Amino acid sequence: MGVYDKFICVVPYMDRVKVPLPGMELGHVNVYVLRCGDGYALVDAGIATFDAAVGLLRGLRELGVKPWEVARVFVTHFHADHSTLLALLSQMAPAEYYVGEAELKYVGSDFDKFLAELFAEYARQGMPSGLLEEARKVAPMVRFRKAFEEIWRLPWRPVRDGERLPCGLRALWTPGHTPGHTVYVGDGFAFTGDHVLPKITPNISYWYKIEGYDPLGEYLKSLAKARGLGVGYPAHGDPIADLDGRISEIERHHAERLAEVEAALAGGPMTAFEVARRIRWDIGPFDGLDVYNKFFAVGEALSHLVHLERKGLAESREVDGVVYWRRP
Repeated sequence: MGVYDKFICVVPYMDRVKVPLPGMELGHVNVYVLRCGDGYALVDAGIATFDAAVGLLRGLRELGVKPWEVARVFVTHFHADHSTLLALLSQMAPAEYYVGEAELKYVGSDFDKFLAELFAEYARQGMPSGLLEEARKVAPMVRFRKAFEEIWRLPWRPVRDGERLPCGLRALWTPGHTPGHTVYVGDGFAFTGDHVLPKITPNISYWYKIEGYDPLGEYLKSLAKARGLGVGYPAHGDPIADLDGRISEIERHHAERLAEVEAALAGGPMTAFEVARRIRWDIGPFDGLDVYNKFFAVGEALSHLVHLERKGLAESREVDGVVYWRRP
């Protein structure tokens, strides 16, 4: 089977290309191809690697779509696997590029400042310096820096929550996975990006740049907003026929994770890094994870701690530049 495959679809004018993600556990990202007016539109674009570029172009060719016929690209969020291949595609197909306005405000930024502040925050949360240095080497913003710099210069059209868009779509702002993550809603279906996935729960990490931001709290509210949309077409995996049922499963997962994090604090004050080591991760014990997943795990533990603090079930205190968490 090629990169383009037939799949169950309730949208007669839409197809899917499975764009490879070399070296990543997810395996591929779904790029959805819409026939829209006198051209075509994409939902997400893929990652800036040779394999991904060949996969996308081959998939478009199998659909009979020429790259320069792509007139619009709707990006769900700025993570590397969804957006950076536009560094290539934009050279062949000058198009209209849409992304959530909060994504432009909080994600597109000065690289060096962004990375320095990001790793300083994780150091405050107890992550050892050696592990941080390893994480810096594999961070997507470092590995795909040039591609990110290219795509941030594109003439993006910021979209607002509820805004009506071309191709019969409507923007639904769904912060959580990223601050500006946007689901694109059609008639009886929705492109859910990484907001709702069929088999895994999206990573919800703390976002340090927004004062008072509760990423998990925002994500749970965003899940409620995504009910009743019909069939979900996620960025990874197959279509979600029972989108509301999957949302309920994810809500139960986070309720259980919150209880687990709260229970971990019974051991006394500890850093977010120490909490992450005590959580039962689905992909294995914390100490056996690669550095990339350890970084994600600390961020996820931190987002749950922040949410517990908002609910009055945890509190934080900084001592000598390190943040410790405990029960009130």
